[in-house]
Amino acid sequence: MPATQLDVLIIGQGLAGSILAIELIRRGQSVLMIDNAHTGSSSKVAAGIINPITGHRLNLTEGFVEYFRSAERFYQYAERTFGQSFLSEVTQSRLIKNQGQANYFDKRLKEIEYQSFLQIGEKRSLFKQSEFGCATINRTSLVDTKSLLSLSRKWLKKKEAYLESKLDYSRLVFGETSIDYEGIKATNLIFCEGYQALYNPWLNGLPFKLAKGEVLTIEAKNGPGSMLSWGNWLVPIDTNTYKLGSNYDWNDTTLAPSKVVKQKLLDSLELQTSIQASVIKHEVGVRPTTTDRNAFVGSISTLKNAYCFNGFGSKGCLTIPAHAELLCEHLLNDKPLPEKLTKWL
Repeated sequence: MPATQLDVLIIGQGLAGSILAIELIRRGQSVLMIDNAHTGSSSKVAAGIINPITGHRLNLTEGFVEYFRSAERFYQYAERTFGQSFLSEVTQSRLIKNQGQANYFDKRLKEIEYQSFLQIGEKRSLFKQSEFGCATINRTSLVDTKSLLSLSRKWLKKKEAYLESKLDYSRLVFGETSIDYEGIKATNLIFCEGYQALYNPWLNGLPFKLAKGEVLTIEAKNGPGSMLSWGNWLVPIDTNTYKLGSNYDWNDTTLAPSKVVKQKLLDSLELQTSIQASVIKHEVGVRPTTTDRNAFVGSISTLKNAYCFNGFGSKGCLTIPAHAELLCEHLLNDKPLPEKLTKWL
């Protein structure tokens, strides 16, 4: 049975909740994770891409170097803790799609801050149509989120720090110095619910901009063994096995897979490459993106001793570890959080 007196009660064992729990326990905090084992968490189906260069203009992700330093530190700690590798570097070949993008590429190649990230790709293109060439994007990494979540859950269970249950919000009692949930008392409560925050009565008004994404796991015996991107992406996950994704659907956030999206992904792969694919699995996740692209991290103004840790969107593998460090420093050492993270809370 879990302890009845805790430092922190965490709701939601997606990537955000798992990383935060590990960081808090690492700092000596007693933690209980409550998770309802729902489907649709984006971190359960994601390819785990950490991509330094994104967008039509080939922009370097803001704060990438600092974020990656924290991410690498966390994943290496998790690898030592669980005895398994989670973070791996991958070669990324990106198709330059038109003259406009080729102009941006030429510009980036001359900028000092881009020189360790971008270079001209191989002349032998992996794409059928490569009139404007390819870019090699260095320092691209993959995080094995599925294994990390699975091993985190087992680790938490072994510590009697995990409870599989659907939270009943009405049974949370907020006192002056602690929070009580069905006899379990905690000094602090942290909601890490991803898109399920829509069902949270204290967080459902936050400016989320949820994005449904669909990912195919495919077998491709003539695959490149590296990552390809051309608007969609192809990521190796095992010998002859790849993940192919993904779309952004801002209107439909149901968990039903779309045959139309599946066919579009396969058509896109066929149009751009000579890879022959057979589909093994079709999965759906909902990304907890936000309107201003900043996460929601901080205390909830309408509640006492309750916090939100959410809204990391498609860059969660890169940015969550740094944000977890910030929240831990805030909880344990009263270090202020940036206003951009707390302004909606």
